[in-house]
Amino acid sequence: MAKILTQLKEVGEKVLEIAKKKGVKEAEAYVVSNRVLTIRLVNNAVFEAKGVHDIGLGVRIINEKGLGFSSTAEFSKRALEKVVDAAIAASNARKLPFKYSFPKPKKIPKVQKVFDKKLAELPPEDGVELAYDMVENALKHNSKIVDTAGVLNLVEYHTVVLNTHGISAPNQGTFFEASLTSTTKQRAKKSEGSASTAGRNLKEFKPEEIGRESAEMAVSGLKAKKLEAGKYTVVLDHEPTLGVIGYIAAFVSPMIAKLYIPLFLDKIGKKVASEKLTVLDDPLMPGGIGSSPVDDEGVPSKKLIIIDKGILKRFVYDSFYGALEKKRTTGSALRAIFAVGISAFPGKNYNQEPIPIPRNITVKPGKWKRGEIIEDTKKGLLVRRFHYTRVTNPTRGDFTSVLRMGLYQIKNGEIQNAVLKSRLIDNILNMMKNIDAISKELVVAGSWGEYAHMPVIRTKAKVTPIT
Repeated sequence: MAKILTQLKEVGEKVLEIAKKKGVKEAEAYVVSNRVLTIRLVNNAVFEAKGVHDIGLGVRIINEKGLGFSSTAEFSKRALEKVVDAAIAASNARKLPFKYSFPKPKKIPKVQKVFDKKLAELPPEDGVELAYDMVENALKHNSKIVDTAGVLNLVEYHTVVLNTHGISAPNQGTFFEASLTSTTKQRAKKSEGSASTAGRNLKEFKPEEIGRESAEMAVSGLKAKKLEAGKYTVVLDHEPTLGVIGYIAAFVSPMIAKLYIPLFLDKIGKKVASEKLTVLDDPLMPGGIGSSPVDDEGVPSKKLIIIDKGILKRFVYDSFYGALEKKRTTGSALRAIFAVGISAFPGKNYNQEPIPIPRNITVKPGKWKRGEIIEDTKKGLLVRRFHYTRVTNPTRGDFTSVLRMGLYQIKNGEIQNAVLKSRLIDNILNMMKNIDAISKELVVAGSWGEYAHMPVIRTKAKVTPIT
């Protein structure tokens, strides 16, 4: 581990030296090593097991009031010269109308339980066995399960950020992400179920639970009934809770708010949710799925309160948007894929400039147990999965999600029959303001590379059947 970080640091130092010789005012190097094992499952079998070692470098240059960026996956002297020249050329074409400078070094905190040696050193054949375990547990749950498909990613990453102000910030971690979809068939009727999870430590991965949960959901769907359209009390399980709360991460990014979704732009200090809801960005959380000691500019991490008892408290900033709005960075720089049609590599991205966004968004636990929330619900719906979730009107906050599986009626505090494919159509602000119960258990939930520690919440929403 130390050797990898040393090698990455040496590459970054070479880049800064090249930039200095070329007379560059300020330079930054973000150097990355990703080791990824991807195991894809199709038709109850391993379709592909592929290991990738992805290394690369992103370079930013500030020169003559211009900001430039370029990236490369080559570390030869010629390649490093070319990537610096490309960043300089980009800086000449992108002049800034405000004063901007890269961050300066500060003391870096420690974050526990973000690197697991056993996960990093897991033999590929053992990873394949773990993936098979998901399939086998789904198939043995019920003979009606006819097909499974899914993926398991095992990731080890190392990064170093260096700049000409003296920042030299290493970061390393491991994580896994796993998902499985089970399909069941009874005569001409088919039904699907899905489960997914992620974590930083191999001990957190429970393939038997993933297999069983996806199979249970699929089998229950065979007896699904049609729903009457109406306004319902809805209990959102951990994954759909992220489907709602996760949007707050976008709403409090000044970049996203100014360019795409301005819903929170004028709401600092105002009520945007129930007083029961407190939303945090906590990259110092031990074992947090998005935790790390520094952000992707080398700025030390710190815990931020985003919404406090329903009141919006802040936006988050990287150094660029902080300078643009005359704010200090909140240590919220993330080099994230933010473009339609581009798949996010399961590791750290070096071919993107940082954007401001919460890095480990979570919710302050409530006082309820999950089962107590359901028992307290006389008539409503339990929603276990969201699909195709969108904010359809970015100024009003109109919100929709397809409930294509894992939807159940609740009557007198008990989970009843599954419900046929439906659609949730409401307003995300109204849904957040109507939250009246939050569970005390936080579970890592999500899908498609987006995971967070989420509770179960209860709110109200309009739901209509899809015919």
